[in-house]
Amino acid sequence: MRNVTLLLLLAFCLLFTPTFSQNQAFPNAIHAKLNVNDYGLLFNNELKVGQGFEFAYFRNVAPALNVGVPIRMGLAKLPGTTGNTVTSSFDLVCRLENIKSEKKIIPFAFAGAGYVLSGFKDGHAQLPFGAGVNFRVSRFAFITFQAEFRKALVADRDNLQIGLGYVYMLNKSEVPAQKQPMPSNDDDLDGIPNDLDKCPTEAGTAAALGCPDRDNDGVADVDDLCPDDPGALETGGCPDYDGDGVADKDDACPTEAGGWNGCPDTDYDGVPDKDDKCPTEAGLATNFGCPEAIDTDGDGFADDVDMCPNVAGTLKGCPDKDNDGVADNDDKCPDVAGVASNSGCPEMKQDTDGDGYTDDVDMCPNTAGILNGCPDRDNDGVADKDDKCPDVAGLSTNGGCPEAKKDTDGDGFTDDVDMCPNTAGPVSGCPDRDNDGVADMDDKCPEVAGLASNNGCPEAKKDTDGDGFTDDVDMCADTAGPVKGCPDRDNDGVADKDDKCPDAAGTAKNSGCPEVVTEPDKDGDGVPDSIDPCPNKAGTFGGCPDTDGDGVADNKDKCPATPGTVANNGCPEVKKEVTERLAYAAKAVQFETAKAILKNESYSILDEIVVIMRDNPDYTLAISGYTDDVGSDERNLALSQDRAKACYDYLVFRGIKQDRLRHAGFGEARPIATNDTNAGRELNRRVEFELLFN
Repeated sequence: MRNVTLLLLLAFCLLFTPTFSQNQAFPNAIHAKLNVNDYGLLFNNELKVGQGFEFAYFRNVAPALNVGVPIRMGLAKLPGTTGNTVTSSFDLVCRLENIKSEKKIIPFAFAGAGYVLSGFKDGHAQLPFGAGVNFRVSRFAFITFQAEFRKALVADRDNLQIGLGYVYMLNKSEVPAQKQPMPSNDDDLDGIPNDLDKCPTEAGTAAALGCPDRDNDGVADVDDLCPDDPGALETGGCPDYDGDGVADKDDACPTEAGGWNGCPDTDYDGVPDKDDKCPTEAGLATNFGCPEAIDTDGDGFADDVDMCPNVAGTLKGCPDKDNDGVADNDDKCPDVAGVASNSGCPEMKQDTDGDGYTDDVDMCPNTAGILNGCPDRDNDGVADKDDKCPDVAGLSTNGGCPEAKKDTDGDGFTDDVDMCPNTAGPVSGCPDRDNDGVADMDDKCPEVAGLASNNGCPEAKKDTDGDGFTDDVDMCADTAGPVKGCPDRDNDGVADKDDKCPDAAGTAKNSGCPEVVTEPDKDGDGVPDSIDPCPNKAGTFGGCPDTDGDGVADNKDKCPATPGTVANNGCPEVKKEVTERLAYAAKAVQFETAKAILKNESYSILDEIVVIMRDNPDYTLAISGYTDDVGSDERNLALSQDRAKACYDYLVFRGIKQDRLRHAGFGEARPIATNDTNAGRELNRRVEFELLFN
């Protein structure tokens, strides 16, 4: 009989063991009850009431399955006896109850086997089974009520019992339960109590802590720098296409991840690669990202790019005296401006009279003029050589003479303007035998062409240095030069004798020296305010300070007062094993299907996170819940929020301060796998944990 009893007990435990989990963090509990028994109602409908007490120890051995050992002592009115009989019993009971539930009322059912003594003798076996309910009075304490039927394996000993008592879950005193805030009013009716609602007068979403969130990215509009474009919390709610932690609106390289204004900076010198002329070698911002270069001749061209490193010049570091774009060392005519195609010499076409018309097109190649190269003294549009009245404006139809006036000598000059009216001639009507534009009567050299400024004689002024400036106007008559006959080595238009910086091109206003342009630099760090990202704080990192000395400028350092690494934006690196464990937790923390109740195996993982938080007191933890796309959007969002909150509640219960934790649910947003397969949906149902530096 005893074997049959044990088999029935085992079958009951296996049959009713549920598939859902409960917390095993506190598996031990003690029970104490007062019992009322009846041995008569089942036989002759006559109550035979007795009473007693019970003490029991229960242990959680499987999800929602507890095994207990109740010990009872009492007085009973047994059939066939008179008076009260002392009874005692020892039971082994399997009990089904979700003691972890946060509900106020928790039902349970039980069954088992026991051994009962009457008057401390006459023992026999009984099979108790029944049901009851627990009423929560604190996190660990319950008032319990149960009713049971006890089937005796001997005649006339079946009985009913009713018990009322107290249950207490044993727990460690060093892990006190955190006092949870009592629910408060919800003025904006968004389902979030006022004392937890960041925007208590505006309806919002749970993910945004009760505030409006137009773009549904989990960042409240009041904190969202891009309220109409969904983005991550780390970038102020703004999109970050390249995922480098710099919002696209602030990212100078929005499609390429980098740590300097969102741009890559391979050599970490504070100059992004796109502006760095030496991207693989750390240098100075003032030198376009290159190390300070050597410039032997001081012409502004570093020796490594200077074609003439020992001679100052403006053309790739080489001199160009005639300023024609051909360096002197390549210029076959270094003192005369020319063209590169002619090795620095002028074009080969000749202009004998220097009037700008080359001889091949000049109608008067030996006499300067403006009309197809010919003179036109009276500016009437008729060249002097064709103008019968060259000193009197006239008509082309009248040979350059005015209309109808008398011309006695027929030279085209009417008598009223002809200086020699009776002798034909081309110069004001007078002869000019040498055709130099000076009438014979005024020409001191009438047989030799000359200049009017020299009374018709050829120029006789001396040019000692042959620079094209005659000695009477040459400021440096013995030294050839382009500036009033004087040399100008730097070709800045200021003669060397007057140039305070003869080897560096400058301005006449600054005595031949370059203008010194001083841009504002309020913090005095050598980086002008116009390009200084920290104009009010001096620093050596592109104009910004590095307070914690970790190699990341304060304006890009997410932890400016705590040394970190460049790869982690200036914050201390989270240990690899910690990161790996948090990633594992996202897969390992499990819930009951379609519920926010943690499965039993999840608690050991969450306890590891408790240890991580205690070992990293400077970090906060962001808890984010996600679901797959099965079901409505509203249901999935609520479920993800509840699951993140369940993890949050457990960590608070385990002693982690609330201000070090954040939790939010995002529903079916941000999937990490396809929702078209079971495997993908399983990956998308997750709670992620991320350490953030305070």
